[in-house]
Amino acid sequence: MISRFSSYQFILSVYNADNAIALSTMTQEPEPKPKLSIEEQITDIVLKTIKTGGIAGGGIGAVWQLFIVSDIPKAIASAVIGAGISYGAALLQPIHEGNKKRSKDLGESLNQGIEQLGENVTASWRSLGFTEKYLKCQEWDCHEDNVVGMREEDDLPVNSPLLREVFVPLELSADSLTRDYEFRDRTEACEQLQIWQLLERVREDNRLRQIAIRAWGGYGKSTLLKHLAYIYSRQEYCKGSYKKYKVPTLIPFLLILGGCWKEITKENPPNLPELLTDYHIGRLTKIKPLDPVPNNWALNILRRGDALVMFDGFDEVPPAERAKLSNWLSDEMRQYPESVFILTSRPTAYTEDYIAKRPTASFWIQDFNPEQRKQFVEQWYLCQERYARGGRNTPDVEAKAKEKAQKLLEQIDARPELKDLAGNALLLNMMARFHRDNKQGAELPQRKVELYQGICELQLGRRASARGVFLVLNSINQRQEVLQFVALEMMCGGTKSFVEQDLSIILEDFEKEGFKQIPKDELLDYIKTALQKIDPDVSAQEFLKQSEDVSELLVKKDGYTHDVYQFAHLSFQEFLAACELVWLREEGEKLLYKCLSISAWQDVILFYGAMVNPTKLIQEALNQKHNDLAYLIYKQFEKRLNLSIPDQKALEKVKRSVTKSRYLKLEENLKSKKWYEADQETQRLLITSVGKDLGQLFSDKDLKEFPCDELLAINHLWIEYSNGLYGFSVQKDIYVECGGILDFSLPSSETWDKFCDRVAWKNEGKWVEYDKAFLAKNNLMCVKGYLPMSGKDGRRGDGDFFARIAACEQ
Repeated sequence: MISRFSSYQFILSVYNADNAIALSTMTQEPEPKPKLSIEEQITDIVLKTIKTGGIAGGGIGAVWQLFIVSDIPKAIASAVIGAGISYGAALLQPIHEGNKKRSKDLGESLNQGIEQLGENVTASWRSLGFTEKYLKCQEWDCHEDNVVGMREEDDLPVNSPLLREVFVPLELSADSLTRDYEFRDRTEACEQLQIWQLLERVREDNRLRQIAIRAWGGYGKSTLLKHLAYIYSRQEYCKGSYKKYKVPTLIPFLLILGGCWKEITKENPPNLPELLTDYHIGRLTKIKPLDPVPNNWALNILRRGDALVMFDGFDEVPPAERAKLSNWLSDEMRQYPESVFILTSRPTAYTEDYIAKRPTASFWIQDFNPEQRKQFVEQWYLCQERYARGGRNTPDVEAKAKEKAQKLLEQIDARPELKDLAGNALLLNMMARFHRDNKQGAELPQRKVELYQGICELQLGRRASARGVFLVLNSINQRQEVLQFVALEMMCGGTKSFVEQDLSIILEDFEKEGFKQIPKDELLDYIKTALQKIDPDVSAQEFLKQSEDVSELLVKKDGYTHDVYQFAHLSFQEFLAACELVWLREEGEKLLYKCLSISAWQDVILFYGAMVNPTKLIQEALNQKHNDLAYLIYKQFEKRLNLSIPDQKALEKVKRSVTKSRYLKLEENLKSKKWYEADQETQRLLITSVGKDLGQLFSDKDLKEFPCDELLAINHLWIEYSNGLYGFSVQKDIYVECGGILDFSLPSSETWDKFCDRVAWKNEGKWVEYDKAFLAKNNLMCVKGYLPMSGKDGRRGDGDFFARIAACEQ
């Protein structure tokens, strides 16, 4: 028999196929056919849908299209459809007393047809070779867009889009700091690439066989790898819109490092072929059992260069294990130079803890641009409207979806603070959820922290109420309090009495065990502890079950020998941990101050700073010499709308301290004539001023809206300590003398080359070597405008920076 789940996969294929057939025969006179009985008509229709894969979310609408062109009486058709056409005996229960015999005959006919179909499907599966079966399992493992609050429910309209229905191609930019992988051509300096363009180039550029992709949480790193695995598993890389890229044929392997790091870092770790064979394929067999793996199957694929091995989430590995893991990754990648490897990570973990030889090409995921934002929102709303109407994909459904999507997009476009948030794919997804679930037209929250609170309230209360589901505990606040306690315990690496414990104990647990995953038994202990303070009669097991099945803020992870859980997204854990710190008041504040040096706590600290008046937090960060963190908290505070007068005064007071500390290192280097170090620090200050990390590129928007106070402050220090020889304004004047126009337009090659020659960035048209040793042995104090160099080669937008400083000086 076919399972109910598998029978839910048919939807649009049947509907569209039957419509296509209908259209193709409209101009022909159909041949007369013998009249079928009612039972035969229903059986024929249902078997048509089942043979294409079963009834998917919204599939009832497709079945209805088949019914309405038949001769089945409307009363019977409506009753059958209303019953859901389920596959069990209950599916065809007597519609009324007069139809008992017909229903019984229909049930027997359907049963025979389904059993025969099940035998055919099983025979078809057996006929596949091992690689084909593996690809099917890898496809099934990554075909859904699993986002918090968007899972399939048996008793509700399906609102979980498939990944292919909502995926928007992400734009990548090359790491501006990676040696020998810089786009030297000015016209390509800020080129935005898609992952398929990189894969297309691997044949002529072996550096692209090892790729590192960095981005902060919610930018779609995991989704991008799932997309690759899905398209390659379905062998669609050579079809449709992907055909133009002419990428190599590869077998995809998607490994989640958060689930397999213990295998890799144990005393005698497996090599890569063993990991793929025993761990990865072993995990996929839970989806559908596979035949024994042929001898050397994975090894041969790797050696031939036919493998696309994707390691997702280096940052999800406990800090103490990252060095060992990076060595293993580097060694295994070198073993198979013809295969393609992709590694994803949040920036800090990769920069600080990947100590081995790094992948030979490095890229960043860019913010969603307006076109990507529009594409995602429209696709997302189309899925929701279609599913809500039984899978109907007619012009009226499309028009309704576009209308609702437009209302959301107009709200985002009208509010700059929302535009900033909407560059993050996860936050845009959350905005869409919030907008739809709050009945159109509801004002979206002003700040990121408010958006997270709104989603938590939706998941912990309003969504369940709309379904008529009873949740344990009396209020949303009580349910959130339990999850807050759990989140903070996990951030502390499982140290229960974290307030009283010495910081070294907290850090030791954190470093060894990590903070994102937690075994079920430990999770239940934390939930039980939290419930003791709220309602001891509530079962921890029942709370966990509802958190997983209804609120969906906790999810069970696959690939473990025992049950392991984590929050739906790390950012929810960070938000809830910050909420708990606020609730703990002074004790929470003390703990937070102890953790300012932990890079993995940065987002927790920023969430906390967004919930309170952060002046004390900023001052403490400055006292501990965490100047960059103090700057981030200050900039977040500065963006708040409708600040009270006391908050405005506090902001002005702390601004002087933050500004002074921010440029302290640059000033010290300039005073000491350490020009190379000063230039490197300038580069760091420039890129962080627009909210990006070292290695990322400036966008046109970054350059045109660069903060004037920061640009002028940096420029002033360079001019002062070089006696007017160096500085952006000095370079600007030389640029104008060479024919440059200060209107943010791209200069001609002649103008740009002339400028580069004047400031000694180029010599006879070739870029001059630039490093610390070069500056030490060459007396460039006589070359006016040579420094600051940070941002040359197009990273600073050619003449755009000069146009911006001209505007700021006015």
